[in-house]
Amino acid sequence: DNAAPAMFEISEAVIVALLAASLTALLLFHSRRVKAAALPSSESVGLLVRARRSIFPKDYSGALVPREAVNRALDAANWAPTHGKTEPWRFVVFDADSIPQLLTLKREGIQATMRGPAQAAALEKAGKKEKGLRKCSHIIAICCKRVVSAKGALMPEWEECAAVASAVQNMHLSLHADGYAGYWSSGGVGGWADAPAVRALLGMDGECLGSKDLVLGFFHLGVAMPGKAESYRARRGPVEDKVRWVTSAPPKK
Repeated sequence: DNAAPAMFEISEAVIVALLAASLTALLLFHSRRVKAAALPSSESVGLLVRARRSIFPKDYSGALVPREAVNRALDAANWAPTHGKTEPWRFVVFDADSIPQLLTLKREGIQATMRGPAQAAALEKAGKKEKGLRKCSHIIAICCKRVVSAKGALMPEWEECAAVASAVQNMHLSLHADGYAGYWSSGGVGGWADAPAVRALLGMDGECLGSKDLVLGFFHLGVAMPGKAESYRARRGPVEDKVRWVTSAPPKK
C-alpha cells in the first residue's frame, strides 16, 4: 500500500516528461513547416519575374510610395550575390522633397560637362523630362563603390557592376510585388552624372587602387496611374533560342 503512491508519482513524472518532449517536437516540426511555407514556390517566383515591368515616370500619378516599402526593397537589394564579398552596391535616395535638388544638379552637370549645340539640346531634353520626374515618389541613384575584398584584392569591374545590377533586380522585384512602379534610367551615365559636384553629392568621388567609383544610373520609383501598368506589354523570344546544352558525347560506333 505504501509503495503505490510512489509508483503513481513516478508514472506522473514520466507522463509529464513525455508530454513536454512531445510538445517540443511538435513545436519544432511546426517551426520547420512555417519556414518551409515561407518560401515561395518556383511558380510564384516565375510569375513575379515575368510580371515585372519598367514603367516610365510620365505614367506615374505623383502619389508617394511608403518609406516602409522602399526600405523593404533596399533590404532585398542588399541580399544580391557578391563574388568577393565586397557588397559594392550603393544607393542614394532622393525623396519628393529633395528631387528638385537633384534636377537642379542635373542641369548644372550638363552645363559643366557639355558645350555648344550638344549642351543646348541636352538642356532642352532635360527640361521636357522634368515634368515626369517630378511625379516620382523617389529617385534612387545606383552606384558601384570600388573597394578591395577581405584578401585585399580589387575585384574586376564587370563583376562588381554585375553585383549591383543583381541588387537592382532584387529591389525592383520587391517593389513590383508591393504594387509600385519602377524604371532604371541610364540617363547621365558617362555625362552629367560624372560631373564632380554630382559625384561628390553621391559619395562616388573616390577611387580604389586607381579604379574610380561608378554611377550606373537612377531608379525612378512611383505609383502608376490607374490602368497604365497594365498597358505595358512585354514579350521574350523562346528560351530555347538562347540556350545550348552540352551533354556527354554519343558513343562511338
